[in-house]
Amino acid sequence: MKYFRNKEEVYTKIIKILCEYKGFSKEDMFKILKNESCRYLFFLLIKKYECCDMELLKKDFPSVNSKNVKRNIKRAEEKLLLDKKIREMYFEAEDIIDRVE
Repeated sequence: MKYFRNKEEVYTKIIKILCEYKGFSKEDMFKILKNESCRYLFFLLIKKYECCDMELLKKDFPSVNSKNVKRNIKRAEEKLLLDKKIREMYFEAEDIIDRVE
C-alpha cells in the first residue's frame, strides 16, 4: 500500500470501478449505495484506501453522515468474512486500483 496518495484520486477510481461493474453512468453513481454488494464493496474500499473523508463523500452522496459510514463499514467487514462473492469482488477491485496507479 502506498502511503502518499491523493485521496480524491483514489476515491474517483473506486467510484469509476463500481460504476463500470454495474453499468452505471457517473450521474447514476448514487445507485451504488442502493445495490447491496456494491455498497459493501464501496465502504470496504474507501476504508482500505483511507478515503472516508466526509467532505469527499458528501460531495457525491449528500445523505451520508459519519454514523452511516461507520455502520456500513462494520456491516461490510462482516460480509467480507461471510460472503465469498463480496470477498472475491473486493480482492479483484483492490488489484485493479493498485494496477492503475
